[in-house]
Amino acid sequence: MKRTIIVRRDYLHWIRKYKRFEKRHRNIPVHCSPAFRVRDGDLVTIGECRPISKTVRFNVLKIDKQAATTDSGKKTFTGGL
Repeated sequence: MKRTIIVRRDYLHWIRKYKRFEKRHRNIPVHCSPAFRVRDGDLVTIGECRPISKTVRFNVLKIDKQAATTDSGKKTFTGGL
């Protein structure tokens, strides 16, 4: 579990009765190679691989966007969807 990170995948699910979408999410355990320096808030691309452990079935392929941090180390709101 040393190199395992949890990726939150947000998606929308259509509710036919109300003709609206609802927000849902999944937490996916992902293996992160030591070559990647991943922090909280980073956007990553993951890919399916062979089972590495009981729950880990995905690898980090690349880091799409680094998390924006200020000098104090707090995360900032980037805005937009």
